[in-house]
Amino acid sequence: MTPAAVAVAFAVALTPAADLPTKFWGITPDVAEADLPKLKRKADKAVVLVHGLMPRPVRTGLAEHADPHGWQKPAGDLVKALATDADVFGFSYAQTVPVDAVVLSKGLRDGVAAVKAGGYTEVVLVGHSAGGIVVRRFVELFPDAGVTKVVCVAAPHRGSDWARFPDFTLPKTQQRFIHSLLPEVRETQSKEWTGTAGKSVQFCCVVCKTTRLDGDWIVGLRSQWPDELQEQGVPAVLVACNHFDAMKCDKGVKAVTELVQGKVVRWTPEQVEQARKALFGAEKKK
Repeated sequence: MTPAAVAVAFAVALTPAADLPTKFWGITPDVAEADLPKLKRKADKAVVLVHGLMPRPVRTGLAEHADPHGWQKPAGDLVKALATDADVFGFSYAQTVPVDAVVLSKGLRDGVAAVKAGGYTEVVLVGHSAGGIVVRRFVELFPDAGVTKVVCVAAPHRGSDWARFPDFTLPKTQQRFIHSLLPEVRETQSKEWTGTAGKSVQFCCVVCKTTRLDGDWIVGLRSQWPDELQEQGVPAVLVACNHFDAMKCDKGVKAVTELVQGKVVRWTPEQVEQARKALFGAEKKK
């Protein structure tokens, strides 16, 4: 493990997550964060969309702000599809701390609590890329938060080699966040964070793949659907698209919407093995 990776692994416990700039708001219906306690739901289901890394190579100061991603806005195809039977919320965060610290942020915990207090019978967290790590770790650490379903889309559970870019090529404000996505850091964190999503939480991984690649350009297949989730019977749905289009392309929007709207059932060991062969070939699990 590199010195930077070691530093990140220990930095999580020292990061003042409560002070992290975050934003939790209603996309549709339009509800400001300050008005969440007065929320009047229009549906029985709430869906919270969580973005991943948003590189800031030029305007590096933007990494210090909690800005929404384009697909987290009312005009986004995913939001419009989900809004047919759910109220849709967004969570955004500054990307100046390790991804694991984002999970501990007061903004996320308070936002989910406010949504749950709104009387929704279902609370679904959908996370893309690093946002998938955020939503997964959230239900592992806070099993009593009232979340009923988690959908991880192209999430680097086991890290991404993309995070190995030399430090001088990365915005200084985002280095800790990007370093926390290194495979060796994610390996360390997977051993330290021993909680699992209980059977009461519906859980699914959307696995993205492009032609002739073992992944989606950014995250490998085995990272998107890691062994520990396979062992829990967490199902995987394959979508043919690249990492950046997963939440915008027709196939990605359709897959996420169907998973949010339908029931997700844990797989049997036989179903997991069939999917492994389809995704990874005939090789045995390492």
